[in-house]
Amino acid sequence: MKNMFTRTLLSGIAVTALSLSLTGTSNATDGMFSNGYGTAAKGMSGAGAAMSLDTQAAINNPAAMYALGDRFDFGVSYFSPRRKAIVEGDAGFFAHAQSAGTHKSASESFYIPSTGVNLDMGSYSLGVTLTANGGMNTDYQDCIFSGCTKQKTGIDLAQAMLGFTYARKVADNLTFGITPTIAGQRFKASGLQGFASVSSDANNLTDRGYSYSYGFGGTVGLMANMTDKLDVGLTYKSRTYMTEFEKYKGLFAEGGDMDIPASFTLGTAYKATDDLTVALDYKHIFYSDVRSISNTNNIGATTGPAQLGTKTGLGFGWENMSVVKLGAQYDVDEALTVRAGGSWNSMAMDDKENMFNILAPAVPQYHLSGGATYKLGGGHEIGAAVTRAFSNTTDNDNNINHNGNNIELQMDQWNVDVGYTYSF
Repeated sequence: MKNMFTRTLLSGIAVTALSLSLTGTSNATDGMFSNGYGTAAKGMSGAGAAMSLDTQAAINNPAAMYALGDRFDFGVSYFSPRRKAIVEGDAGFFAHAQSAGTHKSASESFYIPSTGVNLDMGSYSLGVTLTANGGMNTDYQDCIFSGCTKQKTGIDLAQAMLGFTYARKVADNLTFGITPTIAGQRFKASGLQGFASVSSDANNLTDRGYSYSYGFGGTVGLMANMTDKLDVGLTYKSRTYMTEFEKYKGLFAEGGDMDIPASFTLGTAYKATDDLTVALDYKHIFYSDVRSISNTNNIGATTGPAQLGTKTGLGFGWENMSVVKLGAQYDVDEALTVRAGGSWNSMAMDDKENMFNILAPAVPQYHLSGGATYKLGGGHEIGAAVTRAFSNTTDNDNNINHNGNNIELQMDQWNVDVGYTYSF
């Protein structure tokens, strides 16, 4: 019976994987990553690396999968980012009649599924988890850069990751987990014809439709029970090495390379009372290791634009990011659990890097979240979470970079998650 149910769950995951591969995702608030993974963690602004919450623990901390038991999770996230770019000036790469002025990205609604299953095998557990991230998505319905020919500017990056988790206790108070991951991503760009003169391959720069790449990485985690009240979690997610976007090897550095950066997270969970747990996580993301993300696009800092597509080609100018997440979980009764949290992240880039980040204005820094789960009985459970990423602006008002054009970027976000769990 258990084997039959497992096969059914895995078939459902395969179907969801297919739907994810066809769905544009844009759920980023920590740069190109989501503020949290799983409905429960999102209710605490992503905190929970030292807690066993749901099967998205494969992302948060694989060691947490061991304590979950036999369960299946499915969730859908509604993500609504509002992005705006204001350009003052019409020189250089902005020499187009429509460049100067305010530009708003049209696409503001995205639906992002996630799912996972975990099986208690006695001395160890096995899990399969599907998740997604992205965030580098804009859809301006006009031309921003010079040379634009189709009255549209923007990019679309979608990523899906399938992880296979093994977790077990290695000591009375220590649990270990590992999640090898395979990943797929797709990308397209529009309206970047004006950069042809600084591209190493202008035929593979823009308006080439979707290009796909695939790769692998992994996550390892530890959870330690320090005292009766304090748990500590440590997670390291490796760089995910991806094949190149062949249709955009004249855009991204190193011939179309766009790997997914590594990160590590240190989390604590303190049981203040029998019903109240407080979680605090620190996360660090290594954006500087991926040249297509970290290379500068600040023209004022170069003797001349480095050719796009080469090792030193223009990038988004992102730096490593630090994130602090604080959350709380309170058991109201045996059926209802409520959560709340907030987070802060350092800026991925400074205002001197605003030019390319018109395409991916990942500027929010502060988030507040709330959520709840309710046990329906018979192993069934429903949950929900709401996250608000508050508006933030970067303004390149010194007017000396990017051919003298002033560029202002703005973004705020709403994220609503609903989830279902069946424990069997």
